[in-house]
Amino acid sequence: MPVVMMQRLRDPDINPCLLESDASTGCMDENNYDRERCSSYFLKYKTT
Repeated sequence: MPVVMMQRLRDPDINPCLLESDASTGCMDENNYDRERCSSYFLKYKTT
């Protein structure tokens, strides 16, 4: 992905779910990509 696109995705004005996105991605990284262990993060991301 081009750098400009990545910077735009990191902008909270463009991506209002930035915190939820980071939290769910971090959970997946920490839990070896086990979606079940991160389901609460995905639920929060989905409802935001």
